[in-house]
Amino acid sequence: MTTTNIGVPKKFFFWIFLVYLAVLPIAHTIALRNLLLLVLFGIVFFHVVFSRDQLTFGLAVVGPQIPWIWLAWAVYLCLFPLFAVQTEMAWNSFWGQWINSLLAWIVGFFAVLLLGRSGPSLFVLAAASAIPVALHLLLTLAVWSGLLGNGVPMEVSAEAIFGSLGNATIFSKQTSWSLQSFPWGFRGLDPMHGNLGYAACQAIALWSVSFCVGWRAIDYRKMLASAAGIFLCFLSILIASSRGAVFFGLIVLGLTAAIFLTVSKFENQNDARQMMGVQKIKAGLLLILAVSALGVTAHQIVKVDSRWSTMFDKVRLGFLVDKPIEFLCDGVSPRMDAEIREKFAARGDEYAETLIAGLMEQDGGRILLMRAGFEMLLENPQGLDGSRHSYTKLIEDKCGHTPALQFAHAHQGWIDTSLSLGWGGAVIFAGLLFYLMNAGWHNLANATVRSWAFALFVVTAFWFVRGFADSVYREHYLQMQGILMAYLFFRMKMMKTTSRQFESSAWFK
Repeated sequence: MTTTNIGVPKKFFFWIFLVYLAVLPIAHTIALRNLLLLVLFGIVFFHVVFSRDQLTFGLAVVGPQIPWIWLAWAVYLCLFPLFAVQTEMAWNSFWGQWINSLLAWIVGFFAVLLLGRSGPSLFVLAAASAIPVALHLLLTLAVWSGLLGNGVPMEVSAEAIFGSLGNATIFSKQTSWSLQSFPWGFRGLDPMHGNLGYAACQAIALWSVSFCVGWRAIDYRKMLASAAGIFLCFLSILIASSRGAVFFGLIVLGLTAAIFLTVSKFENQNDARQMMGVQKIKAGLLLILAVSALGVTAHQIVKVDSRWSTMFDKVRLGFLVDKPIEFLCDGVSPRMDAEIREKFAARGDEYAETLIAGLMEQDGGRILLMRAGFEMLLENPQGLDGSRHSYTKLIEDKCGHTPALQFAHAHQGWIDTSLSLGWGGAVIFAGLLFYLMNAGWHNLANATVRSWAFALFVVTAFWFVRGFADSVYREHYLQMQGILMAYLFFRMKMMKTTSRQFESSAWFK
């Protein structure tokens, strides 16, 4: 059967691809994510198997372009259960987590073959990634306007929202709804504000590159739309008070600006050609307004959220604890409690209480987790069972009982990956990210593929660095990373080809 006989439902695949990208960061969507991934992979598989006249060509194009380090990663994941300490759980983890991530990578690679140059642009990819941000902002407006009633909690379930809308006075017309105090700290549907932050930062990375592309092309509309998207992402994570997202969002912006200025400088192009005077003024005013608005919002958030003002002291205490594993096992000893209160006596007993609480669950606790996780990493070079529960099992084994301070993971992606898959797994995955960053960096000089190379580098760099501050190499995060980075990488490769056969192939029809 030929490709022309069965046809490729390009539009259907296009929209399913974007919907999948959009729902990946959203909590409680496991069934939907799996269904969408299955549909996407099914389309790819069906096309490859039944397009017999294109099979040889397609594999010849895709095969050599897929990074060898990704193949090594896939082989390692498949073989790990055979030598894992806990084999049965390792197989369960493979079928429950790792296989989905590999399928996401495959879909990302083949999506470029199926969609060709009509595939989603950087701006569209950013918009899809930002769907959780849009949902959060819409819910924030609903809460602020009183549409969802009074006393709405900082985290609200979908069931509660639909129930509130069903009883909303805007529909029943029984009473009037009124403006509430602004819900600073409101996190919307997701109990994990990190999900919102990861989605926002990924969108910021893509929109930042899109903004730079618009600047070089003197495309004021693209610049304005990209800047608006970046602004809304920052607004969302500031409202949700996701400190990590704000911090890494700024890192992404700084990295993008540094690369853009460096590349522009070495190209020796006339700035006047890149942007006319009036447009420069408009862009400058837009930037000033956006920064000012975000500055006011950030100031308000810092005022109402004490975590910002106590963050430094909590982190410092995390490093001052002598034996982090013992502390996690037994909790705050009377001696440690007395020392903290004495050290911060000038700030008052309430401040000391805040710091002690921070050691048990916030910034200080994260430092303790990282220190304890590093110790266990050195003791377990082979990893454990490939699951997200590796840290929990290992710390319970060290303590000999349930730890006084219970955490689901080490809050550090590279430590968690090492505890789960061993040093080998962490090194290979790090090598894969380095390979992609290197591929993006070395293609920045190629004007034909610069935008895709730029996005590949920034997105991959974000996920690489983000792993040092949270456990992001697991479950749906792996799928977020895999499908997007694979698509960006192969789109860059596709744009480099000059083969007429490749451009006119039925794969693109």
